[in-house]
Amino acid sequence: MKTELAMNWEGTVVTVMWSVDLITFTKGEQFEKEMASTTGVIVGGQDMTIAQARRKEMHDKLDAWIDGVEE
Repeated sequence: MKTELAMNWEGTVVTVMWSVDLITFTKGEQFEKEMASTTGVIVGGQDMTIAQARRKEMHDKLDAWIDGVEE
């Protein structure tokens, strides 16, 4: 099983663990704060909030898992 942590300066936002048969997203202590953030960032040339960027990242990981992409 592979594990990846998404963190900010104050702690863990989300932990993603996946294998061929299972994907798990676990909220960290900073999840609620980061998902409520309206701070702007540029990701891949797109303007969005930190919350939108984190949501996109999680959805991309889920899509890759569904498609069977190994990272």
